[in-house]
Amino acid sequence: MSDYKDSRGRGTKRKVENGGPGGKKTRGELICPPLPPNGYPKEHPFNKDGYRYILAEPDPHAPCRQEFDENTDMAGKPIPPFLCRVVSPDSVLLALHDRAQQLTVSDDRLWLTGAKFYCTARATHGVKKGTWYYEMRISEMPEGGAVRVGWAQKNANLQAPLGFDKFGYSCRSRKGTRFHDSVGKHYSNGYGQGDIIGCLIELPEIPGEDYLPSTSKDQPLIKFKSHLYYEEKDEMQENLKALKPLPGSKITYFLNGKSLGVAFSDIYKGEYFPSVGIYRQVHVKFNFGPRFKYPPVKTPNFRPMTERAREQEVEQAMADMRFFTETTNLKIDDYYS
Repeated sequence: MSDYKDSRGRGTKRKVENGGPGGKKTRGELICPPLPPNGYPKEHPFNKDGYRYILAEPDPHAPCRQEFDENTDMAGKPIPPFLCRVVSPDSVLLALHDRAQQLTVSDDRLWLTGAKFYCTARATHGVKKGTWYYEMRISEMPEGGAVRVGWAQKNANLQAPLGFDKFGYSCRSRKGTRFHDSVGKHYSNGYGQGDIIGCLIELPEIPGEDYLPSTSKDQPLIKFKSHLYYEEKDEMQENLKALKPLPGSKITYFLNGKSLGVAFSDIYKGEYFPSVGIYRQVHVKFNFGPRFKYPPVKTPNFRPMTERAREQEVEQAMADMRFFTETTNLKIDDYYS
């Protein structure tokens, strides 16, 4: 939840009431505790009220960094956002911060257990172009349980089954129905406990398209449980209006190595994350690669989702470099004036 007043212009630091989401005052020091092995704090702010929180860390390459560190007058003041950068996780895992809070994630961030109602979780990394694949195994499926597995954009509703809105695409275990925008259509005969579902997405590259991520270096920073986060609007309505089909795009599912055929074609353009919606106490395990139980042998150009980790790290660094190139004369004093 955001406790900021959004009455000032973009790029200005807004006043923190009650210390932001964590109830603690935002401190000016560029000091954060070490991140855990899987690269994300266990306690973190969730996306609420139209705001998304992105884990940040001090940027050692940022201009004015030494000036900020050595200037005692900066103590207790908000940190200029350009002094930090977005944290790029080292591995593709289930996201702790990008899931319904009712879902239980294992310590290795590969196992997921459902709750009483349908809830959705996404992975840490998404894709905008290329052909990508991951697997999910149904370890336990109690009577009455159900799963919807597939791909979703950031704006997809987490407190709903995957495929509930225009931002998600899924295949349901019951009757094999495929879902998008709450419309279900027959696709396969379904799947259940012990089955491995392969999920393949094909996103043709658009010539001249800018695929670099946002740096967030112009967004407000908050501190929550001693960790830094960029706070940005999720732009739900703007993104909904901007949805356009991507010609040639496809989503295909595999059941224990057998292709079930194309489930969706010409899906909406955007960044898609491996996702799953779970109903009741279903227990599933993800395999993001590089080794798969059933690789899609008839799709030789596919890439395992694990390769996105290094690739995204490079893209983030390039986006930061472009920001500093295009935004010249950055000064600490100008930020506080």
